[in-house]
Amino acid sequence: MLTKKQVADYERDGFVVLRSQFDENEIELYDQAYKRQNPHSSIPPNLKYPTAGRYTLAHSCMSDPDLASIAEHPNILDPVETLLQDEPLLTAFVVYDRTPGGPGLPKHNDYKRWRPVGSSMNWLFAIVPFTDYDTEAGQLFVSPGSHNLDRIQDRNTRTLHVEPPVTPSNESFIDPGLCRGDLLLMNMHCWHRAGPNKSKRPRAGFFNKYGGKHSPPATGYYLYNHAAFNALSKNGQKLIAVHDDRPIGITQMLLEKPGRDGSEYLLVRNKQGKWDIPGGKAWEEQAIPDWDVGNYIAPLHAAMRETLRIETPWASYVGDYSAGTELSRVYAYELNHNGFPVPYEGEWLSRDKVADADCASPYLLSCIDAWADPEIIRGKGLTQAQSRIDQFAY
Repeated sequence: MLTKKQVADYERDGFVVLRSQFDENEIELYDQAYKRQNPHSSIPPNLKYPTAGRYTLAHSCMSDPDLASIAEHPNILDPVETLLQDEPLLTAFVVYDRTPGGPGLPKHNDYKRWRPVGSSMNWLFAIVPFTDYDTEAGQLFVSPGSHNLDRIQDRNTRTLHVEPPVTPSNESFIDPGLCRGDLLLMNMHCWHRAGPNKSKRPRAGFFNKYGGKHSPPATGYYLYNHAAFNALSKNGQKLIAVHDDRPIGITQMLLEKPGRDGSEYLLVRNKQGKWDIPGGKAWEEQAIPDWDVGNYIAPLHAAMRETLRIETPWASYVGDYSAGTELSRVYAYELNHNGFPVPYEGEWLSRDKVADADCASPYLLSCIDAWADPEIIRGKGLTQAQSRIDQFAY
């Protein structure tokens, strides 16, 4: 359990270090298990391990029980739940490995509106080094107080707004002295950077992410497969928000606007003549290639332009729903009165009228209720292409 001082340190600095949380046997188990895997991706791309670079082991590598065990380790979950002030969900299971000669990383923070692991309004890092992050292997530097939560604004809409961050000075970064088996818990807005690996050993470690249950990623969750889910204990399986072996093949948009008697939602006729949520085929955007797939806002925008001739500046994840042999990832957007007064191709219906309508999607009412749930804290998701220019553009 965290002490009151440790909680206060985290709230003030944006991070807290818990020393020697894992014994040598545990770390050696993780280290050997990760070495049995093949790194999924590298920076720069197309490197062959162990050529100097930064490698990512992700996707569903959690299907290895020796690796999966750390996801539900009480030394992580107990303090994570305290700091999130919510039931934690595992939003990313990742091992980063900077091989000898691999370059460092410039200063940045990881609240990123285009990433499934970064677009939640309440998440944190749980970093466990497999080796000492010293001057030889490359320190992980943090900037105390750089998380600056004052820039999160509630504008009385269904989503929170986040102002662009203030970049901390180079002099503000410190080395917390992370050692093998330590645990660093770091706020998603806290700025950090990493030194190059000048040693002859890999600089590897877990960089897992946990988000609050009531703060889903704005782009949608990373979809774990059944093997990864089953590698966890029954209690640990509560950490997984979505898992399936079926692909996300459809992306849809629930459009809401204020009506005379409350909110109304736009439905369109499908080929069978039934009402449905507008959308189209899901495909993976490759503007910023990375391992954490799950953002289907780009194909959603494309479908909305084609069917309704509109494009929203952002979208916010609602849920994943069964659609036969595939899944539909549903997003939503709340319209105001500023749009140009032209008719939409479809029908605006209240929830009650939706309930009485002949609808194609059996999950339509569930989408409406999930989107309207006042307990859910939502952010704004962007496409990768939007974020190449400015991830805080809207």
